[in-house]
Amino acid sequence: MAYITIESLYKIYQGTVETVALENFNGKIDKGEAVAIAGPSGSGKTTLLSCIGGVLKPTSGRILIDGHDITKLSDEELVIHRRDQVGLIYQDFNLIDEFSIFENVSLPLLIAKKPFSEIKERVSYLLEILNIQRYEKTFPNFLSGGEKQRVAIAVALANDPGIILADEPTGNLDLASRGTVIDLLIEKSKELNKVLLIATHDPFIMEKVDRVIELPKLQR
Repeated sequence: MAYITIESLYKIYQGTVETVALENFNGKIDKGEAVAIAGPSGSGKTTLLSCIGGVLKPTSGRILIDGHDITKLSDEELVIHRRDQVGLIYQDFNLIDEFSIFENVSLPLLIAKKPFSEIKERVSYLLEILNIQRYEKTFPNFLSGGEKQRVAIAVALANDPGIILADEPTGNLDLASRGTVIDLLIEKSKELNKVLLIATHDPFIMEKVDRVIELPKLQR
């Protein structure tokens, strides 16, 4: 069985006019796979990642993660799903400027109420494997875009989730940093046996991943 199985997924936003963001999406993704979710603006890339991450509830359909249908989870259970099973990486890094790099990476572990000795060991390990240990006492504003995205990857990996969801992770990076960050993200997700899903319209990323799932632009 695939680690993630998605069946007949629909997401419709209600408003003055109904907007169909996802229509009958089906797919399977295994651990250790790096997959790009591609498609034009408005095709539902971010919506799909948000449903898998438990940030949004789909209108209908099923999302099976390790055999468990997360569409049946309560709001409280979805909070735990997001905390323990999902690491999120954003285009704008989503770091807290007032926190040091060590504190930013510690935050998911503190929320999970891990003991400090475990937090220190885990954060030190992540900073080392991402080659940013020299910045542990530095604040995000003193880092380059590529360095900030390395920190964001460490934050996403902090609670050792099975799934890493990256939404346009190279959108704010220069060309040199883009290649370094994507290579590192794919390398570490495979080394640690994670599912890596990247929402992107960047052909450079599509050439790097194992496969591409193309979402069509929906007629509205």
